[in-house]
Amino acid sequence: MSRENSRRAVGFGAAQIDGSDGKPSTRLGQHLRRLREGYGYTLRKVEEKASSLGEPIDNSQLSRFEKGKALPSFDKLRALARIFNVSVQNFSDVLDLEDFEDAKPETDDFDELLGIGSERFGKGEPGRAFAAFEKAHCAEARWRMAAALKALGKLSMCEQELREILKLRKEIAPRVQLRTLLHLSFVYREMGDLYLAQVLSREALDLALEQGDVAAQAAALNALGNIEETTDLARALESYQRAADLLLGTDAPPELPLMVNTNLGGCLVRAHRFAEGMAILQRSHLAARERGLRRIAALSATRMAEGHLQRGDHQHAARAFQESDALAAAPPEPYNDILFLNSYHRWDAARLDGNGTREKIAFGRLRHLRPLLERRFPEVDAFDRWVARHRRVDDEHQT
Repeated sequence: MSRENSRRAVGFGAAQIDGSDGKPSTRLGQHLRRLREGYGYTLRKVEEKASSLGEPIDNSQLSRFEKGKALPSFDKLRALARIFNVSVQNFSDVLDLEDFEDAKPETDDFDELLGIGSERFGKGEPGRAFAAFEKAHCAEARWRMAAALKALGKLSMCEQELREILKLRKEIAPRVQLRTLLHLSFVYREMGDLYLAQVLSREALDLALEQGDVAAQAAALNALGNIEETTDLARALESYQRAADLLLGTDAPPELPLMVNTNLGGCLVRAHRFAEGMAILQRSHLAARERGLRRIAALSATRMAEGHLQRGDHQHAARAFQESDALAAAPPEPYNDILFLNSYHRWDAARLDGNGTREKIAFGRLRHLRPLLERRFPEVDAFDRWVARHRRVDDEHQT
């Protein structure tokens, strides 16, 4: 979250923010109106529901919010979140996107906008890519815009956008339908709903086979491998290997085979095929750095560090984590999920070694990063369980 929007989110606690503590937001207003119209509610209906929750929002006030003439207080946003069945974080995510308004390209040409957005996305600039795709505004651009939202960690907004596209399933091209299904499976995987993610990945794989879309088949298999890796390494390896084999000799975008091979190499290491896995990871890492694919370069460094930790080589692990951190934290947009993962491994290693100082440093970093993550993965869940368990113990001691 940017400094301006962080200040604005803190300012939501004031009675009303209309320009002194925070700027009114046209983007947030449009979002509120879409939510209301999606439920088929009139302004008066929202007023009645808000009143029943004990937070009065009269219809003229809501109208001012929707027109971007006033910014709701935190209490009013909380009431609106309950009415529209979204999280308050969803509203904060909408405000964050205002940071990229100035990044919209000057051109109005659709193909140019898609090209600019794709180039920015490939460089690891999802926010600036979002700005280009949003200006293009059609089904082809919308799924790409949703992909940018996912890369920014705004999973609820991404899910909402993808579901809106699927409502037009009979009107959109099969290719767009396939990409939308794929990205929706990615979103559910990162939100922790592995069952639904697997169902959608398999549906996308079937559709990709039907269309003869090799790149989409590989992407679906890679998604299945991500899910299977949490429970069955052998099946995950099979999915990753199938994806890698499919991409050999194709003209798929370079980030896809590099991501597949990063996952394949990491999975091989976890399956105790260290030399084979590390060789694949090193090749992927070097290629990603050469091509400027910062996220893949950071992730491959993390997976190499995990391999070194698995073998008890803390020195090489520390170097790989440092390299990953440097890549993940680089401007213009940090990869907080990778930074969290690196800190978690440091924290876990420090606890096992009994190094209290390093444990405290890593724990402080995790506490800082955790609120920035909407994505869920095993390390996030493990950290949350640890915090909840120790909070209960502290409460028991105090009572």
